[in-house]
Amino acid sequence: MRSRYESLRNDEHTGERRCWPCTAVNAAILLFACVGVARRRSRSLAAALGVVGAAAIAFRGYLVPYTPRFAPRLVSALPGEFSLGKSGGPTPGAPDASESLGDSGGGEAVLAALLDAGVVIAAGETVYLEDDFREAWRAEMRNLRNRDDDGLAAALRAAAPEGRVVDVVNPSENGWIERDDRWFVVSDGSDDPATENWLTRPVAVAETAAVRTLADRTDLPASRRAQAAGPLRTFLERCPVCDGSVEETTAMDCCGGPGGTRPDAPDEVLACGDCDARLHTFQ
Repeated sequence: MRSRYESLRNDEHTGERRCWPCTAVNAAILLFACVGVARRRSRSLAAALGVVGAAAIAFRGYLVPYTPRFAPRLVSALPGEFSLGKSGGPTPGAPDASESLGDSGGGEAVLAALLDAGVVIAAGETVYLEDDFREAWRAEMRNLRNRDDDGLAAALRAAAPEGRVVDVVNPSENGWIERDDRWFVVSDGSDDPATENWLTRPVAVAETAAVRTLADRTDLPASRRAQAAGPLRTFLERCPVCDGSVEETTAMDCCGGPGGTRPDAPDEVLACGDCDARLHTFQ
């Protein structure tokens, strides 16, 4: 049974997920409000406001309504390391974002091909994923998510354009980052960084499943299927690795955001609300 403290606490914005810059901003606002009330009204009223406000910050993570909506952009505009939230800044040599299995290939051409194949449907200015394709794609992701690294790499290699090489890399082994993360590197095998695309495991699962589903349900050539894998990620509604709900959020590790390694990273990303897997960055 949860304690009264646990029932009052908002786990999304407290504990390990607390954003300290935003907590500091809210505490400063509370301090100024208490000083103002003490001068214009009474010290006892200011003290009461301080107690209630401090409790709100402690239990809920913030005092000012809608802080999670505006604070990430406010914090990202602040100078120095303070603007980085909990992420602590970029790590030299570490990949800073997940890329895609195929080349860009021209966004309009890829969209036209997906429309012609019936994979996506246009309704006015809105484009959405066809229901049967979405269900088949999700089923393929479920089949892939439990594979070990070598098994997923083999499936990714089969889905990649002809001549591409897939390696599994753990940056922590090279001292790049402390987390024990695996990346799937798709390249031409030349060891030229310019030819490498780094995919996180969630992206590798999503894109491999997308290519396989396109192969089963369309006549698109292999090169176009690989090009379409990245754009299709923008239609994800469930996480490829944990099946949690996917939502648009902030790249800042701030007020519940999934975090990034660059202070100048774009604000809007598509990420899992449960495991924080970052699935797409909106340019």
